[in-house]
Amino acid sequence: HYKNYHQNGDIDSLEWLREHLIVVIEFKKEDKKNIPEVWDKQLKAYLRESDRKFCLGILYDTGRLYLFKKQNNKLLRFSDEYNTKGEDSKTKELCLHLTDPYLNIPSFQYLLDIENLKEKDLSSRTIFDLDIISGVHSTQINDVMSNILRTMDKVGLTNQRGFEILIQILSLKIFDEKRNEKNNNRYLDFYITPSEKKYESLADENVQKLIERINQLRGDASGAYTRILKNNVFNSKNENHVKVLIEVISQFQNYSFVRSHKTDLYQLVFYKFATPFSKENNAQFVTPLPLIDFLVKVVNPRNGETVIDPTVGIADFLSVSYVNSNSKLDDGNIFGMDIDEQMVMLATLNMLLNGDGNAKIEAKSGYGSLLSKFDNEGGILELIPSMNKNGNWDNRPDEKKLKKFDVVLTNPPFGEDRAFTPKKDNDTDKAVIECYELWNLYSNKGDNNSDTGGKKKSSKKQATKIDLGVIFLENAYRILKEGGRMGIVLSNSIASIDSHKIARQWLMDKMRIVAIFDLPANVFAETGVNTSIIVAYKPTADELDKLKEQNYQVFAKDIQKVGYEVKTNKRVKQFVPTYKIDYKTFEVQIDNGGNPMLDEDFTQTITDFKQWCVSQEQVLQDMFIKEK
Repeated sequence: HYKNYHQNGDIDSLEWLREHLIVVIEFKKEDKKNIPEVWDKQLKAYLRESDRKFCLGILYDTGRLYLFKKQNNKLLRFSDEYNTKGEDSKTKELCLHLTDPYLNIPSFQYLLDIENLKEKDLSSRTIFDLDIISGVHSTQINDVMSNILRTMDKVGLTNQRGFEILIQILSLKIFDEKRNEKNNNRYLDFYITPSEKKYESLADENVQKLIERINQLRGDASGAYTRILKNNVFNSKNENHVKVLIEVISQFQNYSFVRSHKTDLYQLVFYKFATPFSKENNAQFVTPLPLIDFLVKVVNPRNGETVIDPTVGIADFLSVSYVNSNSKLDDGNIFGMDIDEQMVMLATLNMLLNGDGNAKIEAKSGYGSLLSKFDNEGGILELIPSMNKNGNWDNRPDEKKLKKFDVVLTNPPFGEDRAFTPKKDNDTDKAVIECYELWNLYSNKGDNNSDTGGKKKSSKKQATKIDLGVIFLENAYRILKEGGRMGIVLSNSIASIDSHKIARQWLMDKMRIVAIFDLPANVFAETGVNTSIIVAYKPTADELDKLKEQNYQVFAKDIQKVGYEVKTNKRVKQFVPTYKIDYKTFEVQIDNGGNPMLDEDFTQTITDFKQWCVSQEQVLQDMFIKEK
C-alpha cells in the first residue's frame, strides 16, 4: 500500500495506511535544541494522519527519547505523569524537559491490542488490561484521590470509620489483582459497569449485582487478609458506605496497583487521606522513599535475616527492604509496630502489595514499642518495670523471651516537640521510662562525671523530659542480636550538640559505629528539623574493645542533594523530583537507560560507602557488602 500510494497516488492505499498507522517516528540529530517546536510542527501532524483511536509518537534526538500518543483525538505524552493538566495539557504542560526511559517503549503487540483493550468488557479483564501508575505526581492520580475524598466528605465519612472502609476496599483490589496474576483464567471482579452506577435505591437489581460481587470478593479475601478484613466495617445496607464503594471502584478500576508497586503510591494515599483522618493526633510523618531506598541499600538486609521497624508508620522501610532483596526476604521474618491502628492498616496493605501478607505488623496504643516488644514466638510481651529497669530487659518471671533481630531500620519520632515527659501524677510514665538506661544516665548527669575526676558534683539537675529519638536509639540496640546492625534517622542534635554527649558516649560504648550521614534541612514533609542517619552494628564486648584499640574508622558524609523537594499541592504535601541539569545546554541529564537523572548524592554515596567497606574489618564487610 505504501508503494502503491507513493508511486501511483492510489487514494485507497492512502486510506488503508491511515487506518493501520499505529506508530510514527521522528529521528533528529539536533542535540535536543528544539523539542517543543519539533513536537508542535512535525510530530503532531504525523499523529493526526492516523485514523486509529490510538497512535504512538516517538521522537528520538541524540540519545533522548520522548514518547507521545494520539488517543481519542487528544495529543499528549504517552506517560500520564507528564501531562500536568491531564487531557487538557498543551505543549507547555507536557514536561518536555523530561525524557522517557527506553524501557517505556511499548511492545508491538501492545500497539495492536490497545484499542481492543480500551473497549474490552469490564467483566472479562485481566491485570494486564489495566494501566500502570507510572508516577504518583500525575494529574490523573491526584484527581482520583480528590474525587474519592470529596465523596467521603459528602457522606460524612472523613473519619476513622471512613478510613477503615477505604483501606478494606483497597485491600480487595490488591487481592483481586494478585489472584488474577496467579490465575489469569479468572477475570477481575473489582469493577463497576455504567448500569451498576445508576440506581435509585439499594433494592435496584444492578447495584445489588455489584454488592453481591464485592461481598463474594471479600469472602474470598478474608481468609488471606485476616488482619485487615477481620472486622467488617463496610455495611452493604448503608447507602453512604455503598456510595464510597462505587466511587473508589470507579476511580481505581482501570489502574493496576500490583504492577505499579514500585511507585510511592501509598505515600500519596497517606498524605491525601490522612490529614482529614486526624493524622496529626499522633504527630506522624512519612519518610521519603529516596531516603528509605538509600538507607536500605546501605544497611543491606539479606535473605534469611529478621528485620524490624519499631516505629513502622506505613511500612516503607519494610516494603523497600523486601523489594530490594528481589523478594528473597521471607515475609514471616519482617516485623513492625506502631501506636496508630490506622497506620498499621495502611502498613499491612503496603506489605500485602509487595509481599505475601505474612509480615507481622502490630498496633499497640499508648506507649507503643517503648513498652511492648515482640517475643521469640512472634507474640507481644511487655516490659515489667520492676524487673527491667536500666535496660535489663532479658530478666523475666515467665517463659517468654525478648525477640532479637538481625536488622533494625527506623525513623522514630524525635525533637523537642516529641520529647517524652513523664507526668508527675502518672507513676506508669516514670516506671516505663526507667526501663531505659539512657533515661537514668540523663537523669543523673552529675554522677561519675569524667569532668570532675569521677567525683559526684555537689548538685545535679534531674531530667524532666528526654528526646524520644534517644530512647528509640536504645530500643534499637536492645532488640538487636549480637552481630546485628541498625540504621536509624535521628535529629542532628543527638549526633552533635553537648546536651546529647551522654547518648553519643553510650552508643560508642555499646556499638561499632559504621557511618554517619548528615541530611539537609526540610527533607521531611512535616518537619524542618535537621537530621542525621546513624548506621552501626552490635559486636561482642571483647570485639568492641579490640576495635576501639585499633581506633576503628567511621564513614562520614554530608549529603546536600536528595533528589526531591517538598511541595504542597491542593493542601497535600508531596515529594517532587528534582533533576540534574547540564549547565552547558540547560537540559535535564539522562542515564544510560534514558531516564532523567535525579539531582541527588545518594547513588554516589552508596558507591563510596561500599568501596570504603572493603578496607574495613571482615565482619563489617560481610554485613554491608555481601550479596543478598
